[in-house]
Amino acid sequence: MARYAYPPLDNLSPRLTEELRKRTGPDRGNVWKMLMWSQGMADPFVDFNDAVRYKVSLPDSLRELIILRVGHLCEAAYEVHHHTRISREIGMSEDLIAAAKVGSASPILDSTQQLALALADDLVKDRRASDANFAKAMEVFGPEKLTEIIMLAGCYVMACMFLRTFGIEIEQPGATKAG
Repeated sequence: MARYAYPPLDNLSPRLTEELRKRTGPDRGNVWKMLMWSQGMADPFVDFNDAVRYKVSLPDSLRELIILRVGHLCEAAYEVHHHTRISREIGMSEDLIAAAKVGSASPILDSTQQLALALADDLVKDRRASDANFAKAMEVFGPEKLTEIIMLAGCYVMACMFLRTFGIEIEQPGATKAG
């Protein structure tokens, strides 16, 4: 059970009502419902979250690998649960999904994936890339993709803080909808 009740959802702006309709269902949506306590924050967060997920040049599998790594590092079961499902939907192997928990030391990762997860570790633990990883990332990814990796990791650290602070639980299919 969440640490605080989900807000009533009957006085949302038309845009947020539509966003919730698209994003919630029997197996997802509690994070979006809880976010509605602050419609002023929800609206820009929806845009930012969508930008770091869908408007980046990173391959989908690398994006999800980074999100999963951040979720594991932040101990955010909700994030890991949902992005494991998303990772499967985009065709990631179970081994690759499991590698996100291990991190850059996983033997199944290629050098690009190892670097991306090393960056995620740096960003979560130290809030900056190490000098060595920064230099390597500029070589491998260039400034555009490195910017995307940093923004992606930062967005999901923030999401994990929100999830854990409110104790947002994983949805149980068939359960009564909150709100």
